[in-house]
Amino acid sequence: MASSKTATAAARAEELRDLLNQALIAYHVEDEPIMEDAAYDALYDELVALEEEHPELVTPDSPTRRVGGLSDKFEKVQHLEPMGSLEKVTTDEGLRKWDEDVRKRLRTGEPVAYVLEPKIDGLAVNLTYENGVLVRGATRGDGVQGEDVSRNIRTIKAIPLRLKGGAPALIEVRGEVYLPISGFRELNERLAGTNQKLAPNPRNAAAGSLRQKNSAITADRPLSIWVYGAGHREGVEFDTQFAMLEWLREHGLRTNPFAQRLESIDDVAAACVEWEKRRLELDYEIDGVVVKVDSLDQQRRLGVLHSRPRWARAYKWAPMTAVTRLLEIRIRVGRTGALNPWAIMEPVQVGGVTVTRATLHNEEDINRKQIRAGDDVIVQRAGDVIPQIVGPAGPHRRGTKEFRMPTHCPLCGTEIVKPEGEAMHRCPNRACPSRGLETLINWTGVADIEGVGEQTIRILWEQGLVRLLPDLYRLTKEQLVELEGFAEISASAAIESILRSKQVPFSRVLLGLNIPGIGWVLARNLASHFGTVDRLVAATPEEVAEVEGFGPDRAEDVVDWFADEQNRALVQELRDLGLRFELGADERPREGPLTGSTYVVTGTLERFSRDEAKTRLEALGAKVTDSVSAKTTGLVVGEEPGASKLTKARKAEVPILSEADLLVLLGES
Repeated sequence: MASSKTATAAARAEELRDLLNQALIAYHVEDEPIMEDAAYDALYDELVALEEEHPELVTPDSPTRRVGGLSDKFEKVQHLEPMGSLEKVTTDEGLRKWDEDVRKRLRTGEPVAYVLEPKIDGLAVNLTYENGVLVRGATRGDGVQGEDVSRNIRTIKAIPLRLKGGAPALIEVRGEVYLPISGFRELNERLAGTNQKLAPNPRNAAAGSLRQKNSAITADRPLSIWVYGAGHREGVEFDTQFAMLEWLREHGLRTNPFAQRLESIDDVAAACVEWEKRRLELDYEIDGVVVKVDSLDQQRRLGVLHSRPRWARAYKWAPMTAVTRLLEIRIRVGRTGALNPWAIMEPVQVGGVTVTRATLHNEEDINRKQIRAGDDVIVQRAGDVIPQIVGPAGPHRRGTKEFRMPTHCPLCGTEIVKPEGEAMHRCPNRACPSRGLETLINWTGVADIEGVGEQTIRILWEQGLVRLLPDLYRLTKEQLVELEGFAEISASAAIESILRSKQVPFSRVLLGLNIPGIGWVLARNLASHFGTVDRLVAATPEEVAEVEGFGPDRAEDVVDWFADEQNRALVQELRDLGLRFELGADERPREGPLTGSTYVVTGTLERFSRDEAKTRLEALGAKVTDSVSAKTTGLVVGEEPGASKLTKARKAEVPILSEADLLVLLGES
């Protein structure tokens, strides 16, 4: 048994060494990263644990025996003072244990203050200034020597070529070069437009930009820098870390405005938690918070162990990326007939949540990213509730093949079509079971029907009891009692909830009809503009295009939907059953303290759903839209918001509001 376990560990260790060594060469030598930093860290930590448990498995070529490698593209340069790496902590307990260790080592009982900064996910650099003039810029490298990238460093406008004011004879300035998220998106749009390989994330894009042979390419990238400290220095001294930051800022160097000095570890712990919530508000990526002892005298006395300072820690959050095995790619036919591929994966922790499924968008995106079933893949939860697969975590496994969309609908067998100019494949059969089933499932949420969820709808569908929305309103208690999971009381409650749903507002009825391209805001705009379904049915494409949020194409889709005889019969049948098809008093614009203001809500809120937040704002007279513009009064941001909305809000200088701000706005705080 023991030998079998050792053999398994040996095989896994060999596999990990291969993956990590390939990643090191791709990243440090070839400038072609094949995996995310967090994915590399996870594999590295796994190999360390294996080698600690089985020392006999350690080999000379193990990545744990060395720290990366240097490209021969640039000359090597020795740092005057080593650039250490930081020990990390991931819990409040780990942070407090470090604080206890700091105090024990100082032994005097003296107070200890800390300086806290967001941990920028970029590329560490060392800038050498002699008599105030920038003479060299180098990458961190292995901490002792890096690569001379001075020509490229000089193209970054945020880095001064000469310091302001009185300058010391010599100073090494340490900072993190990064690519703003908005700049990263613009860069990938340009690369896609010229059929070049896209950058996987801002961090790798920044690293690749800074290590270009042609500095003109670097100059064309919107790189920036946050400076966080100083190394070797002659002619200037500081008493504290915070004073050092102030000096750097005063001399024209870009320090992070969110750096703060805190008097206790309790304040530090609270700030770490707060920053994890705020990380998505920034236009640059952070993967944690750096905490340093403020007093430089205390730093010197605490010292360094194995190039890692005892006086600093990187408080890192659960990584938003991870590596796992992609087991299968499945297809779900949506309520509009679109074929949506999605991934089944081995369970893995991403951002503190165990995930087994991920979205895959469409066939073109899958093959552009070279995603194949059977491979190890990088999974990401950055800004999205639904995990996404970034790409393969290493080379393809033997026998894997490119993904191909099925030629026929998996539900009805109809031949699939791919309309010109669209990325999605579709089932053109309007009688496809997906249309009815998915519409019914969607309707139970739109109409807020309690006790009848997706599982119940699927059972009702399989039993042949429901096929269209009107069938739902003809169900009886006796029929439900016959189904697994229902008793007299639960069946009665479900029927009552179905009957109550007849009173949902006109806008929600429009939303639940499954009209192509119509979401919550557009359904509400249609209801408000036309007032009744009769006026909407009689509308021309030009009249629908006048509705806010509609253009010619979307207007044509709405008119075509209502021109279809089956759809008009459906509307009439639902109308005869008592559902609302005209604007009620509860849907008309209200006057209130927020009249004249316009808000957008994005992300997941704790107190209520996005729809509830929109309803509450509208109740006070506000207008709520789906897109951010210069006319937007404020963007309300919850957990994992839409990155594009945040970017637009920053560009248009629209105020960004937290959920706490929303509660104040609603008069609840």
